[in-house]
Amino acid sequence: MRTRLPLVLAVSAALIAGCSADDGDDATAAPTTATTTATTTASATPPGGSDAGGSDAGCPATDDGIPSGAATRPTLDVDGDRAADTEWIASSPAADGSVLFGVTTASGATVTADLQSASPVARSILVADVTGDGELVVLASDGRQVLLYAYSDCQIVPVQNPQGEQYAFDLGFTGYGTGVGCLDVDGDGVRDLAGLLVNGDGTGYTATAVVLDGPRASNSDVSMGVADAGAAAVEAARSITCGDLTMTDDGVTTGP
Repeated sequence: MRTRLPLVLAVSAALIAGCSADDGDDATAAPTTATTTATTTASATPPGGSDAGGSDAGCPATDDGIPSGAATRPTLDVDGDRAADTEWIASSPAADGSVLFGVTTASGATVTADLQSASPVARSILVADVTGDGELVVLASDGRQVLLYAYSDCQIVPVQNPQGEQYAFDLGFTGYGTGVGCLDVDGDGVRDLAGLLVNGDGTGYTATAVVLDGPRASNSDVSMGVADAGAAAVEAARSITCGDLTMTDDGVTTGP
């Protein structure tokens, strides 16, 4: 049977340094909205093996598959059986306004979650590997923010911030961030999930790393400013990307 996980519709704290931080544990966060960042991207072919949340045989098959009419696209090998899997999102909302999305693996497993939002624009999801070495996330956008999920042990799990709300990135709607991406913020040679904020003059951006710990995430105190970044990099900082993947080219959406 299909595994459905509830979505906690709370916006996480903002990521970018300089935002107000009057609510506790996130060092660079605002209490009710999240920031985002975007520039570099993640590998489109993560390694096989059990680290992706399954086994060499893949996740166990379930009874249900991809809903009729859902938008679909081949995605990363999320369960480590060295076979490409499929990300998808339902074409229309349920009665409560939520939109079902999920991943169906080559082994026949379908795992899902619900994206709830009052935004009037299309919903989109992107399955990505933050580090390029099997740290899998699902980025779910409603055009205003990007809600963060982890893919682990053949499940899609909403990631919470230190305040117990679902972690989210701002897409310019609240002013705390403009995009989300995967790039090496701390200089250790490994990509970080990061929130991006384009500078006021539009010539550069600031990236703030997010610390991922299973189903929890928090803003780090490590950020990187890039001045005179160039038009392509600034545009990426207003987008949803991870490694070589972009929401536009590699994600799925409910609308045009």
